Amino acid sequence: MNTITLKFIKTKPEAGNVKTFVFETGGLKWIAGQYQAYILPHAGPTQAENEHWFTIAAAPSEKEIHISTRISESPFKKALNAMKPGDTIQAHSLGGDFTWEESGDAVVFVAGGIGSTPFRSILIDRDRTMKPLNVTFLYFNRNDEIPFLDEFTSLATKHPEFTLIPIVGEKITADLILGRLDGRAHQTVYLSGPEPMVESVGAELKAKGVNLKQDWFPGYTDQNF
Repeated sequence: MNTITLKFIKTKPEAGNVKTFVFETGGLKWIAGQYQAYILPHAGPTQAENEHWFTIAAAPSEKEIHISTRISESPFKKALNAMKPGDTIQAHSLGGDFTWEESGDAVVFVAGGIGSTPFRSILIDRDRTMKPLNVTFLYFNRNDEIPFLDEFTSLATKHPEFTLIPIVGEKITADLILGRLDGRAHQTVYLSGPEPMVESVGAELKAKGVNLKQDWFPGYTDQNF
């Protein structure tokens, strides 16, 4: 296992209890939408408490690594939240195929809360590389403290082909998703969010014939996404 060392730069508050932790890239090259593992060796007494997997929320063109997450009382996130500029974190195992497929067709993004991080990376990357944003984005959140909403709204204003639909306080279901698509259910759906939701809703969508890509966020549920 090859690890790289990333130097911490700063913390950026997002919405509610979501923060973005900004790091130097350490020379890392990634594709928008990918994830990797991060290690803070002294976060807790066990290896499981010292390691966490996150999608890289930054676009490659931003030339920074962004970890965007809800702050909780877990040993790892407490240690992450306590980092000072100049501190370091270890990273390894970059991967994942929850990335844009260049087919020329329009697609649908469905995010549950903090499941929006790969979509931020993808959308910012396409905007900065002057590619079209042929996307209908159904963005579910438990309340009106919606991470990255200003950025997504700005992109929707700039790109008329990009449709942003925030949905607050509603349970994420296959029927609700399909009802909001208004004839676009034939498009590939990218589904990202808490693992139980992605598993159950994903199974329902597949059973209805939807072409689906999925990204799971372990540790989140319908109550805390």
